[in-house]
Amino acid sequence: MPKKIEYEPYPLIGGYQFNKNFSLNTDLLELSLRTAQTKEEDPIKKMIQKNIESSCTILVYSDNSFWTGSGFHVGNGIIVTAAHVVPDNTPLDIKLSFDGEHMYPAQLIVSDSNLDVALLFISNIKNINSAILGNSDTLEIGDIIATITSPEGWNDTATVGRVSNVNQGLGKYAPSPAWNDIFFIDADILQGSSGGMVIGTDGLIYGSIIGATGKFAEIGIGQRAVCPSNKIKKLLQETKLI
Repeated sequence: MPKKIEYEPYPLIGGYQFNKNFSLNTDLLELSLRTAQTKEEDPIKKMIQKNIESSCTILVYSDNSFWTGSGFHVGNGIIVTAAHVVPDNTPLDIKLSFDGEHMYPAQLIVSDSNLDVALLFISNIKNINSAILGNSDTLEIGDIIATITSPEGWNDTATVGRVSNVNQGLGKYAPSPAWNDIFFIDADILQGSSGGMVIGTDGLIYGSIIGATGKFAEIGIGQRAVCPSNKIKKLLQETKLI
């Protein structure tokens, strides 16, 4: 049997008064149970788990080339991703996976390089949750965010960070209009994260990842740029998919 250890009375600790004579194997167990019961749920974990089933890996085949990207389901078989993941200037064979095992053939609806947003369609989709787009105009510097992407093909990979800047643009130096009116995050991204979701603490989606800027952009080092969700909404409305 565990040895019974005697202590002098202690003041309240975490709302719990230790007895003068207590056994470590009973009183501390009770304290642990009470702490576990009153512990608040991690809001970041909650927002990730709410959306992880909507996240998908995008596999693209073109001639002798193959690459991967990220995306997310917004309902009715519509998948949001980045336009540079599925460019419309070359024939593509596109497949999606929500779990790393089952594959869905996908049809390209539109790939808008001016937004760096593309929309795909998959049929016969069942039991896949839909992510909900938020109002990106409400984002502020310092807001906590999370990403769910498929870097290098590793599906359902989550990173956490904050909004590092809003309402940004490269102006005349922008390689395309997509790099104007964007926001930045400091959460880690890698090659293959493009098109992945950026989630707010309310569980809504506030954008899709474009990529990184700077000398080491190809390995995810630099400012991590995001296309705001309101741009995505506009494209969905223009294509009459909402």
